[in-house]
Parts: sequence; structure tokens; C-alpha cells
Amino acid sequence: MPDSEQKKRSSKTIIPIPKSDERASDDVQRDESTQYGDDAEIRLPRRKRTDARVPIIKKVESEEAQQEVEDKPRKEKKKKNRKKADAAFPEVAPKKKRKSRRKHKRRRTLFELMSVSGTEGLFRPIRMFGREIRFWPLIVLAALALMAVGVMLNNSNLGITEQTVTVVGLPDDLEGYRIVVLSDMNGRRFGDSQSLLLRTLNGIRYDAIFCLGDMVGKGGNPQPFWEFLEGLKNPDKVYFICGDSDPGPYLSSARGTEGVLSQLILEDWILGAIERGANYVDAPISIPVKRSTLWISPATMLNLETISTLATWQDQTEQEEDGVRSGIVDDYNHLPITTYRSKLAKKLYDAQRTMVASDIHISLAHEIPSNDFIYTSEDHSSGSDRFLPAPELILAGHYCGGVWRLPILGAFYVPDKTLPNGGWFPNQQSVNGLSSVGETQTYITRGLSTNGSVPLMPFRLFNPPEISVITLTSTLPENMLEAGR
Repeated sequence: MPDSEQKKRSSKTIIPIPKSDERASDDVQRDESTQYGDDAEIRLPRRKRTDARVPIIKKVESEEAQQEVEDKPRKEKKKKNRKKADAAFPEVAPKKKRKSRRKHKRRRTLFELMSVSGTEGLFRPIRMFGREIRFWPLIVLAALALMAVGVMLNNSNLGITEQTVTVVGLPDDLEGYRIVVLSDMNGRRFGDSQSLLLRTLNGIRYDAIFCLGDMVGKGGNPQPFWEFLEGLKNPDKVYFICGDSDPGPYLSSARGTEGVLSQLILEDWILGAIERGANYVDAPISIPVKRSTLWISPATMLNLETISTLATWQDQTEQEEDGVRSGIVDDYNHLPITTYRSKLAKKLYDAQRTMVASDIHISLAHEIPSNDFIYTSEDHSSGSDRFLPAPELILAGHYCGGVWRLPILGAFYVPDKTLPNGGWFPNQQSVNGLSSVGETQTYITRGLSTNGSVPLMPFRLFNPPEISVITLTSTLPENMLEAGR
């Protein structure tokens, strides 16, 4: 390069202008022009454009748009393939999440929902007596809660019913004889270890306790009944029978152990009650009261002809004994039960010949016998020495007072198909209390719990558990005395 050109280039000086301030650059240029001479000789830098990056952004946007155009066919193809897969396998197809457009609202309390009227409220108000009632659901819930508490208290509140029974010709020794009648415990407890039931009985003067069946019930739990016997001071005063819901009384086959006959064939709950001092009434039993005698018998034996019954069971026993000697297995299994029933027939035979006219006879039944059965018993006892004399009083339970009772109306159903209408809307005198059939008086207690034959009534309603106390007397009631005047 020639030296003249190099000198010429080096003589020209370039002064940098700050980028931050345009006004400052203008001042610098003016100063240089005055300092170095003519403006034409000064090389000024170009100002940078403020939108210098715009072309770059546009370039990026164009690249993205081009990429989207290229990806569009691929996305559409992928979408079609997904739809085909969902149609072929709908159970595997993912559920689309619906985007809720509702704005988040503050949760309102139940009180607010019930108090708001109109369509926004949970319950619409009702109008009664010209007034708007907004809180009626709360009122209904409170009423149901009170009813539940009332039912619980009603089912645990034991009531005592005193009943005087006039018996014509009652001996002086039995005047004022008091009998506690219990029925249908059905394995229920009244307090820990039957404390409430025992405390109530300890406040009553009684001479005997008659339990009329279903003390264990379908559940088969004998512990509550045993706890009751263990808590009594004199369990030997308890006489009990088996109810329709109680297990047994006989086993299907005799136990393979040694012992007395009753231990081989009776159910465990009966043996446990006997071990605790109670008396099982499956045949007539005499209770001496000073110089008089009170007989109690199971109602199932009232119309049994004593001589033929004893002969039948004795013949059956002899046949099974021969079968056992011949190696017949069925006779071997049934012989203990047959022998036991033969002994019961012998007790019936002996009791029929031991009873005298001055004795008092009370029959125990779980379910009250029919009127025809009672009339037949009265016919047998007149001039016959082959049947038990008709009882002066028959005690029964089973109905539980109807379980559910309506105010004023009383019981609307009892489990007895022999009654008119199949037990629906029965005569209230036949549900509980004292009544008479011919010359025989009957008394039905409401019992302690519910009836196993009516599972739809698991609790008692307006029907508290009842402890009945029967007092025997020879004094005629006042209404009969007034009628005779």
C-alpha cells in the first residue's frame, strides 16, 4: 500500500459516541466539528434503530408457524388413532376431566341451608297455621332423637304389676300367697349381671317365682338367665318351663357321658339352671305350704290320660331296650329320651292320684291354651280319675303385650294364628291381664323383652317390661260383692 494513502487514512480520527444517550452524541459531534474543522472530514457513526430486534422476533415467529404447519398433519393423525383406540377399548379409555366453570363458593353450614328460603335452601319452608316454618328438619330430627331416647328408657324401665286373684276354697295357709311371674327374657340383661332386675325383685315380698319360658330365646345365650339365678338369695323358689324359642328341651341324641338321666338328654341351659338351684317343671310338682299343698304343672299335661300315657311310654321303652340288645343303633340313641319321658308319665300318673280337692292347682304355659283346650280340661276333671284336675289358674306369657302398643288403642298384633284375624287387632283382654274361660282363670304377663316369633319388632314401643306379682286370696272382689247385693 502506498504511503500517501496510509497517511491519509491515519489522519482521519474516529471518536466513539456513547450508545446510551443520543443527545450526548450530538454534542460530541458538534465539539469535534469546531475542533477539527470542516464537518465533511468527520466520520460520524450511524444511530442504532430502536427496533433492531424486530426482524429477529419476526424470524422466530415465522419459524414457529412453519413448525406448526409441519406438525399439524402429525397431530391430526395421532388424534384419529387415539379415537380409534378408545372406540375399540372403551373400558380403558381415559375419562376427560370436565373443567368446572363454577366459581368457588363458600360452604354453607347446615343451619344456613335450612334457614334459607326459596330454591337456594336445602329444604323448602312449610307453612302451618299461617306461619312459615324454616327449621322443620331440625324439629323432625329432634323429635326422632327424643323418641329413640324414650324407647331406650322404656325398654329398660321395669314396671311392677300387682294382680289379686280370687280362688274359691283357698286354704288359709295360702291366703296372701305371692307369686312373681316372669316371661320372655330372651337372653336380655337389665344392668350388669341383672342388677336392675335383682334390685327390683329384692324390694318385693314373694313366696315363689314362676318363669314361663323364652328366658334364653333363639340366641341360645343362657348366661343372662344364669346371672339372674345366681343373684337371687333363694333360687330354689324359682320354677321354670321351656318356651317355643328356647333350645330343646331335649338333645337330638343323648350325651356319651355318665350321669343321671336328665344330664344325658336335657339342654345345657336347663342343666345349668338346675345346678344353680332352680326347678325345671316338665311334670307336676307339689309345693308344701304349711299344712296345705300347691301343685304346679305344665299346661301340656292337662288333657293327657294318665293310664294310657304311662302304658304307651313303658311299651316304647321296652321295645327300644330289646332293640339295643339286638344291636339297633337308632334304639340305642333314642332309649335315654324314651326312658326319661316314661318317667315323666309316671310322675303324671302319681300326681293325678295324689291330688285332693283341697289342693290348689296352677298350670304354667308359655303360650295361653285355646278356649277349647281349657273347656276340655274342665270336662275331664268332672268325675274322672284319669286326668289332672282342672287348674284354678293358668299363667302364660309369649305375647309380650303385643311388643308395640299404640296409645289408647293398645296392641295391634300378637303372634297367635288361632286368634281371630290371625292375631291382628286382637281383643285387648286376651293380650294381657286377668280373664276367665269357664271356671278357669287365666293371666297373661307382658314379659320382659320381645317375642322371637316377630323379628320385625326388635324393641318394645309404649310397652315397658313387666314384672307381674300374683296374690292369691279367697276374698271376693268388691265388684262381685256389689253385683250380688
